Amino acid sequence: MITKHLKVNRRRIHYVDHHIQKWLLIALVVMECVLIALALWALYDALTGIVDENLYRIHFQEGERMFERFIGEAIAILLGIGVLNLLAIIIADRIWAAYVNGIVRRLDALVDDALHLNFTDDDMVCTHAVLEDAAAWRKAEGMRMRRMRECLAALPQALPGEEAERAQAGELLEQMKRIASGAAA
Repeated sequence: MITKHLKVNRRRIHYVDHHIQKWLLIALVVMECVLIALALWALYDALTGIVDENLYRIHFQEGERMFERFIGEAIAILLGIGVLNLLAIIIADRIWAAYVNGIVRRLDALVDDALHLNFTDDDMVCTHAVLEDAAAWRKAEGMRMRRMRECLAALPQALPGEEAERAQAGELLEQMKRIASGAAA
């Protein structure tokens, strides 16, 4: 039953953050447009130089291979584009890793506070759905712990002698069981 529940929940988990991925994609498209424009300009400049060198030649010399010069210029430009794309991928990866690590650090702080039973309200700014869910869970757990403390405070110090007081203490214990199991009290 539990594994089936986990499989169902796993299908609903979203590993996509549209906000940051949108801006990374926009940056990538803009960079590619600028890169293509620069590559076209560099290729135009190289081809203009080759044409200018050979414009007033009357005889074609066998030793010069124009095709090799064209290919050489194209390979140099493609290698430059490849290096810049690799740098862009590395930068995007570092931005993404920093963003995810920031979320995980804040989530770790929430979990660490919960491990130490610290459910005090703090004004944490939630910038991600995971953090919002964790903050909502923390708030619900804090309320549950407060209700549990109230029930504990209402219990008598010693076992009551009268039947009505025992029934009241029994009801408080049942209420504490419901609170502890997560059922509404």
